Amino acid sequence: MTSKPRNRIVVFRLSQDEYRSLQDACIRAGARNLSDFTRSEVLERLDSDEQQIATMQFQLNNLLQGVLHEEVKQQS
Repeated sequence: MTSKPRNRIVVFRLSQDEYRSLQDACIRAGARNLSDFTRSEVLERLDSDEQQIATMQFQLNNLLQGVLHEEVKQQS
């Protein structure tokens, strides 16, 4: 839980089917309410995306280092 006040509101529209799907997912997760469930899912997705980007950057850096190392090896 955050100690910061939650004073910002986000609004978006859903079709009836989308809303039912969201309610079903909320119930399956045992969430307190639809708002808590949706907030936690969105924030978790943001954290996950940031971690994936950091991992990809790390892997790309390793690949580039390997390529540079091979180029230096071949030049000598």
